[in-house]
Amino acid sequence: MITLHLGEDEIARRGSLVVIYEGKNISKDIADSILECTYRDSINEFDTIDLTLEDRHGLWIGAWSPQKGDKLQIKYKLTNWRKKGTVYHNLGDFYIDNIDYSGPPDIVSLRGISVDIASNIMDSKEYKSWEDVTIKKIAEDITKKCNLELECDFEFNRVYQRVEQKLESDYTLLKRLCSEAGITIKLYSDRLILFEESKYEARDPQMKISKLDCKDYRFSIDDTDTYSGCRISYYDYMLDKKIEHTFYTKQRPGYKKNTQRLLFLNHDAAVPGETQQQKKEYLLKIAQKELREKNKTGITCSLTLMGQEQQLSASDIVVVYSFGRFDGNYIVTEITTDYSEYQHSISLRKCLEGY
Repeated sequence: MITLHLGEDEIARRGSLVVIYEGKNISKDIADSILECTYRDSINEFDTIDLTLEDRHGLWIGAWSPQKGDKLQIKYKLTNWRKKGTVYHNLGDFYIDNIDYSGPPDIVSLRGISVDIASNIMDSKEYKSWEDVTIKKIAEDITKKCNLELECDFEFNRVYQRVEQKLESDYTLLKRLCSEAGITIKLYSDRLILFEESKYEARDPQMKISKLDCKDYRFSIDDTDTYSGCRISYYDYMLDKKIEHTFYTKQRPGYKKNTQRLLFLNHDAAVPGETQQQKKEYLLKIAQKELREKNKTGITCSLTLMGQEQQLSASDIVVVYSFGRFDGNYIVTEITTDYSEYQHSISLRKCLEGY
C-alpha cells in the first residue's frame, strides 16, 4: 500500500495515490493492494506509469481484468507536507499498453503510456509524401489524422521541398524531422507538443537545488561530439558557385575560450528566400540548430532528491548551486518518481548560452 506517513507530529504528513480507471475513482478499492508505483516524465518521449498491485481476491485476473487501451488518470495527493492542507500533483492521462500477472502471491503489473494506443501515431507504418511543406504543416496533418491536439512553441518553421514517409510511423517521422530542425517533440495526455528547448531554457527557474538537498549526485562533461561553430555550405545554381556560411557559439561546453572545432554541414536542398541575405539567414538558422543539438549534452547531471511538495516536471528549469564550476541553470530532461518512497531520480543538462 502506497501511503506515506512521515514526521513525528500528531498531524503527520501523508502521500497517497488517486487513481481514476475508465472514469471511475478506484483509489479506496485498491489502496491496501498497491505495492509499487513509478512515474517517468521525459522531455522528448511519452510518459509512462508502472503500477503493481496485489490481487488477493482474484479481481484483476477476473471481473476487473484490464484491457489494453484502458484509460488511467493518476494524481498524487500530499497532505500536510510542508504546511497544513492538501496539494495534488497531476501525473496525467495514461493508456494501458502492457499487462503482467505473476504469483504466488498473485500480483498484477500495469504499464500505461501517455498517448492513446488507438491513435496509431506510433504503431501504424505509413507511406506518404509532401511537397513544398513546413514542419508545422506536417505536424498538423498527422495530429488531425490521429485525433490529437497540437501545441507548437517554436519560431523556426523549417521548409522542405519534399518529405517522404517510407513505411515508418507518424511519430518516427516527426521525431526525425524535429531533430533536424532543433525542435523537441513530446506526447502527453492526448497532446502532441513541439517546442524549442532554447525558449524553455530562457524561462524563470522553478526550483533551487543544493548539494545538501541531494541523496546522491553526478556531473559529467562530454567532449565526444561538441563544437565551437558550424560551417554550412550549399551550391547556388543561380550564381553557379558554392556558398558557405559559419555560425559560432560563445563557448564550447566545458572548454576554455577559443578552443576551436567546427562542425561541417552540406545543405543539398533548395534554400528559400528571394535575396542572398534571406538565404544566408535561413542557412545560419539551420547551422545554429544543428550546433545546439550537438552541444546540448556537453554538461549533464543526475541526482536523487526526496519528494517535494512543489511538482517538478521535465522541461522545468532549476538552479543548481553549491557545486562549484557546475553551478548554474539546468533543464530537467527526465524525472522518475518512485512513490513507494516518494523519491525523485532526475536527469538534467546545463542550459546553453549563445545559441
